[in-house]
Amino acid sequence: MSSNQQLKLNVCDCSRIHLTYGSITLHFEKEEFLTYAMQLARMAAHVSDTAGVRKAPGLIDAETTICH
Repeated sequence: MSSNQQLKLNVCDCSRIHLTYGSITLHFEKEEFLTYAMQLARMAAHVSDTAGVRKAPGLIDAETTICH
């Protein structure tokens, strides 16, 4: 993340969670956010344990996956 972008996490009065990264804001219900956060943690662990860049096991055969 560049120094001019911020990562913000807010819980509003309606109990929704707002995750902002730069100009993008994702809105979650509590359970959705927890699921998302756990998946990101798994992905981060996979990337940090992988030598070089490889596709995640679930994406190896995905014909619709496009890299840019």
